[in-house]
Amino acid sequence: MLEMPMGIGLIPCDQIIEDRLTGKKSLIGVIGEIRANKFPLRYPALFLLVSLTGGRGEYPCRLQILSASQNEEIFSSRGRLKFKNPTQVVDLVFTLPALQFKYEDTYWVKFMIDEVTLMTRPLRVTEVQIPPPPPLP
Repeated sequence: MLEMPMGIGLIPCDQIIEDRLTGKKSLIGVIGEIRANKFPLRYPALFLLVSLTGGRGEYPCRLQILSASQNEEIFSSRGRLKFKNPTQVVDLVFTLPALQFKYEDTYWVKFMIDEVTLMTRPLRVTEVQIPPPPPLP
């Protein structure tokens, strides 16, 4: 039985830029809430940084986004991650294609290892009324 890694971070944002020389990542537009003026909302792209440590060896993993009220899955992706040693920090960058949010709700972003939820984060999608632009003079 492999030791379960520890989650350090699960961060949704508008863009992640990685420096090719240093490997440093810049998170642009960290997202806690998405505002929409109508539903369904097609969100063009979402990036996620998943950061973990404390693992030994290779693990199956899964990223999932579910609506809280309907328990409806709007995104899922499976893969494998590998640790060289337990002090290594593994940063996974996910580029999610356009997501379809059918209604206002809290959506749970979940990261799992061996189908055990390691980290969750709420992502609130709310409806807002955008006022019309002022009339031209």
